[in-house]
Amino acid sequence: MNEKSFVEETQDFSKNLDIGIVKKFVVFNEISSTNVKAKELAQKGEPEGTIVLSEIQKNGRGRFDRIWESPEGGLYFSIILRPTCKSDKTTLLPLLAALSVCKTIKSVCDIPVAIKWPNDVHIGGKKVCGILLESESSKDGLGYVVLGMGINLNIDIDVFSKDFVATSISHEIGIKLDYYGFLKKLLLNLDYYYRLFKEEKYNNILSEWKKNSDTIGKRVCINTSSEKIEGKAFDVDQSGFLIIETDSSEYKRITSGDCFYIE
Repeated sequence: MNEKSFVEETQDFSKNLDIGIVKKFVVFNEISSTNVKAKELAQKGEPEGTIVLSEIQKNGRGRFDRIWESPEGGLYFSIILRPTCKSDKTTLLPLLAALSVCKTIKSVCDIPVAIKWPNDVHIGGKKVCGILLESESSKDGLGYVVLGMGINLNIDIDVFSKDFVATSISHEIGIKLDYYGFLKKLLLNLDYYYRLFKEEKYNNILSEWKKNSDTIGKRVCINTSSEKIEGKAFDVDQSGFLIIETDSSEYKRITSGDCFYIE
């Protein structure tokens, strides 16, 4: 008997899946980018909760158009969301997603995992998850949000290029994880935190994010598109933006940038 394909296995998995945030799966054995496909579907009117899932991505992307290496063994998906909140609150969605991933890893593995601002999930300083949010507005307000995730689940890290400072969960714990078991727990966590988001319980999300992040209190260097800022990571505000206390006791609000820890 032939083994089932990834698409067939996922179809079986999704048949009896009852999670509020999940409405339908669009599944591929291989795709260029789940975010690109999800945006196409969102523009065609696919509903909130549509998930594009692929076994492999050929051109996965991270923040700032960086390449996200997506070999077989990882978990790659994008979900269409259509929040009705004010647009300034959508910046919390990547933090919410990182929190969902972090909590899922902690629930299945006894290893230290933390979030580095804004949404890098890492183990021992090495990245294990990338998150990319893309959105489009309409004349009536926010049209859609596509939230993409790439998680290094069961990957032999030798396949990563040398300049990709990453690890995989299976490498860290020494065994492979159940792909669909992990995915189900992640979707349950994502559903929980997205419900808090829709109920405008933003402080609950931020409070938990801070408990699972190791950024606050550290000395950091932030590279933005226009400058480099050093100082102590003081807090995150209600939009999830980082507040830096500089050496001159000035407080700066960082909306976007790369965060590096200074020993």
